Amino acid sequence: MSINTIRQHFDCHKRESLKDCPKIFIIDICRGERAPKAYEVPTRGSIQEQVTYGHNDDGFLLIWSTTSGHKVIDLSLLSKSMKKVISAMYKNGYSLHQMLKEIRDDIRKSKSGEWYCIESQDTTAYDIIFAPRKSQ
Repeated sequence: MSINTIRQHFDCHKRESLKDCPKIFIIDICRGERAPKAYEVPTRGSIQEQVTYGHNDDGFLLIWSTTSGHKVIDLSLLSKSMKKVISAMYKNGYSLHQMLKEIRDDIRKSKSGEWYCIESQDTTAYDIIFAPRKSQ
């Protein structure tokens, strides 16, 4: 059974009682046949004798305008909302994760917002914070 099939059993239309509840899936299975390529992770700021290793897919944050198998009606709504929200919030030190929540809220309030279900996949081990440009 695919992950998408499992997720569909918990969507708002099939399980009304879960409508406003987060649905967290921890999926501990293989997702293909390739073995990851490990690399040494440099330690910044302190000396540490223990070596840690990273996965070759570390550091990715993927953002989709909607969930797998669905389409959107306004192909620029996500881009417009991201520009609006990030431009307003980055100078105040908000993390990208905080901004994504605001982007989701902004899209839900807009015309055609019901077509969108922003999905993100995060393999980063840190907060992403944009720094304002320095004036020249």
